[in-house]
Amino acid sequence: MGDGPNDNRGSRSRKIVLIDIENMLFGNHRDAEIERSDRGGQILDLAESRRRTDHLIVGCNPQLAFVAKELFPNARIVTGRGKDGADRALVATIEPSHAALRFSELCIVSGDHAFTELAREARIAGLSVRVVAPHAGLSTALRLQANTSILLPESLRAALREPGSGYAA
Repeated sequence: MGDGPNDNRGSRSRKIVLIDIENMLFGNHRDAEIERSDRGGQILDLAESRRRTDHLIVGCNPQLAFVAKELFPNARIVTGRGKDGADRALVATIEPSHAALRFSELCIVSGDHAFTELAREARIAGLSVRVVAPHAGLSTALRLQANTSILLPESLRAALREPGSGYAA
């Protein structure tokens, strides 16, 4: 039985989830005062990652580190500066052949092309690869490497962009 709602995975399966919070914020790196909400929970629901045994890693620029921790309190937070800094920080946390010994699935919550090679290596190592991404921001190359691609529902995309939420691009 699973540890979370709607969790049908077997008890031996574990998931590693990489969350590119900046990709989910549609590139808004300026506003680090994002209101408290269940948007982090909504993203985890889409990633089907609510088990205590799942390993969450969130990447962001240093200005968003406290916000990322607020949205994902049980996650490891990694930071990177500059273009694709958060992506590079996330990719550096995973060695696919080692991860395949401990996990059954890699879930990438981003549509960025920077994760394409990691997704390919993870599949070769035997991990199932799931990608959760905004429709307009999903790299074709990344989508082709994933076993499963899930596009953010319009309602969540709209909520992430609504004025005053801190998410508006």
